[in-house]
Amino acid sequence: MHRDIDFHAVPLSDRTTANLMVTIYEEPEVNREHLAKHLGKGTADAVVELMTKHRVSWRYKEFNLLPGASDVHGFEWILLLGLGKKSKIRHPHRLHDRLRSVIAISARQFRRKGLGAFAVDDLSDFGVAPEIAGRLVVEGAMLGTYRFHRYKTKSDEAAPDDVPISDVYLLTDGHQGALADSIESGTARATSTCLARDLVNTPAKDLTPLSFANEAKKVADSEPELEFELLGANDMEREGMGLHLGVGQGSQEPPCVAIVHYAPRGESRGWNMALVGKGVTFDSGGYNIKPSSGMTRMYGDMAGAAAVLGAMRSIAQQRLDLNVVGVMPLSENLVSGKAYKPGDVLRSHHGRTVEITNTDAEGRLLLADSLSYTCRRYQPEFLVDIATLTGAIVIALGHFVSGLFTHANSTDDDDAFAGKLFASGREAGEWLWRMPIDDDYKVQIASDVADLANCSTDRATGAGAITAAVFLKEFVDFDVVKAWAHIDIASSALMERALIYNKSPYQPREGATGVGVRLLSSLAAHLEDPPK
Repeated sequence: MHRDIDFHAVPLSDRTTANLMVTIYEEPEVNREHLAKHLGKGTADAVVELMTKHRVSWRYKEFNLLPGASDVHGFEWILLLGLGKKSKIRHPHRLHDRLRSVIAISARQFRRKGLGAFAVDDLSDFGVAPEIAGRLVVEGAMLGTYRFHRYKTKSDEAAPDDVPISDVYLLTDGHQGALADSIESGTARATSTCLARDLVNTPAKDLTPLSFANEAKKVADSEPELEFELLGANDMEREGMGLHLGVGQGSQEPPCVAIVHYAPRGESRGWNMALVGKGVTFDSGGYNIKPSSGMTRMYGDMAGAAAVLGAMRSIAQQRLDLNVVGVMPLSENLVSGKAYKPGDVLRSHHGRTVEITNTDAEGRLLLADSLSYTCRRYQPEFLVDIATLTGAIVIALGHFVSGLFTHANSTDDDDAFAGKLFASGREAGEWLWRMPIDDDYKVQIASDVADLANCSTDRATGAGAITAAVFLKEFVDFDVVKAWAHIDIASSALMERALIYNKSPYQPREGATGVGVRLLSSLAAHLEDPPK
C-alpha cells in the first residue's frame, strides 16, 4: 500500500521545505559545481576539501544526514547521498536506476528522521532530461516507501519518529513544465505498480479469481477510458477454453477471464497491442503437488495478471494514443476429487489437444487458451504475455532479470520488437534477457496420445523455461499478429529477505515487486505513433 505523496516542480530558489537531498559522485572535483549551485560556494569547497584531503567519499548508496545552516543556504537538514564513481557509470539507464535508488533511500531516511518533506537536487546537472527526471523521483520515492501492512496489527518497521512523506519538491532551473508532465507520468506508473504489489501480496483467501476480477472492474470503473468485461465459466465453455477450465475444475472457486479495454482511437481502428497475464490466484501444483516449502507464497502466482491490470491503469492515466486490451485468465490450481490429473487430454480454444504430463505446468494452459482467444477476437498487431511461469528461469537468471522470448514472421520484425522491449525494460529498471525459442525444442513437448504435451517428462533434457515458451508459441496466430513476446517473471516477481544482494532500494525487502507494470507502460509509449 502506498501513501499519497504530492510532488512539486519548483525553481532552485524555492525554500518551501528546509530539507534537501544532494547527490554526489565518488570523485571529489566533479561535484564542486553541483554542490555550489545548491549549497553555495563555501559549503561546496568544504565538502570537496573533505573528500580530497581526508579521503572521505560517498560510495553508491552511502549517505550522511547532516544539520544544515539555514542562515547560509536555507536548509536545516542536508542528506548527502553517493552515486558511486562517475567513470564507472557507462550507460544513462544505469545512472537513472541509481538515481531512482538513492531517491528511495532519501525518502526512507527523511521519514525515519521525522521529516515529512524534502527537496531533490536538480538532476539536470547529471544530464537527466526533465522529461525523465520527474518520473525517476516519483518512482524512487513512492516505490521506496511502499509497505504492505494490511494484516499487521502493529507495524514492526516504523521507527519512533517515523513520519510519512507528504511532499517532495523537485528543484529545477527553468524546466517546471516538462518536469510537471514527467511527474504525472511517473505517478501513473508508480501508483499502478503499488496496485500490482498489493494484489500479489494479498493471500488467496482474500483474492480468488472472481475477487481479482472485481478488483479489475474497480480499476476500469475509476478510469473513464477503460471498459471491463468478464468471461464466466459458461462463457469460457462456450468459447471452448478447455485447457483453462481443466485447470480450474479442481476448485470450488470458478475460473474466469477478466478483460479490460482501452481504445482512445476507437475499436474500429483495431488493436495495436494486447497484453495477456497469467492469474493463478493459488497454485498447489495439483496432483503433481509442490513441496510445502514451495507452496506458501503461491498466492502470488497471479503476478502476471496483476502486471497487466496495473499496466492498463497506467496506460489510461497517461492517456497514451494507442488501442490496448488486457486479458487476465484467472483460476486456482488445487487438488480434489474433481481436479484434472496427469494423463488427462484436454482440448484447447485453438482446437489442439494437450496431454497433461504435469499438473504443476498449469499456467501455460491458461495462457494458451487466452492467447488463442485474444488472437481470434482482437487480432492485435503486437501481443505480449507475462507470467510467473517456470522455476527454470530462476535457475537461469536469478532474481533481478526476467526472461524474454520473442517471435515474428520476419527476423527484422522479431529483432525490432525485442529491441523495443529491451529499451522499455532499461527505462523502467526492469531488466530483460533474451532467451532462445527455436523449433528444435518442440521434440520435448511431443505427445504419443495428443497433439502436444504440456510439459517435458524428461528432466534430464532441461530447458524448462524454453519449452514452456515453445508451447505457448503454438497458440499464437502469426497470420494476424506481427510480433509476440513472452516474459517469464518467475525470477523477478517476488523478493525474499534471503536475497541479501538486492541492489535496488526501491524494491521491497520481501514480497511483490510489481514487475511488469512500468515495463509494459514504457512499451506502450514506444509503440505510440509518434512515440512519447
